[in-house]
Amino acid sequence: MPYPTAATANRFLDIARSAGEPLDPMKIQKLVYFSHGWHLAYDRGALSAENAEAWEYGPVFRDLYHALKSWGRGAVLEPVVTFGLDHGTRRWLAPRIPDSDDFATRLVERVWDVYGPMSGLALSQLTHEDGGPWQVTRASDPRRRDLTIPNSLIREYFRTQLRANAATGR
Repeated sequence: MPYPTAATANRFLDIARSAGEPLDPMKIQKLVYFSHGWHLAYDRGALSAENAEAWEYGPVFRDLYHALKSWGRGAVLEPVVTFGLDHGTRRWLAPRIPDSDDFATRLVERVWDVYGPMSGLALSQLTHEDGGPWQVTRASDPRRRDLTIPNSLIREYFRTQLRANAATGR
């Protein structure tokens, strides 16, 4: 089941807080993107209910960008909130991936283990690989900010990474 990007972001914020690590908006964006990509690669469908877009500096989830932009380049100190329905009432919510979704929660933890030590800038550079989903989409019209990166392109890229990791025993 796809979740709001804020749900994945909040899971990372919880993990980072437990580890005593600050997370800035760029790093959160990229961690959410990598989680989404790996979720697709494992044939679990989209983790994010929102499509990634090919912005100038890498893949961005627009709603998450707007939810985080007030933090600038600083550490995000509070859960990401969205306006949504709660038992039929519209209000501000801090969505989370439910603990009952064992695969998604373990995947997010694994993404943290692998990518968490890297900076947001380093993660952004990883998304710029030649032939990667962001680069392919961005190359189709470099002046546009709102180009959707197709989930099929993300899935195939991360599947290739999955096969390469399996071949090397990672």
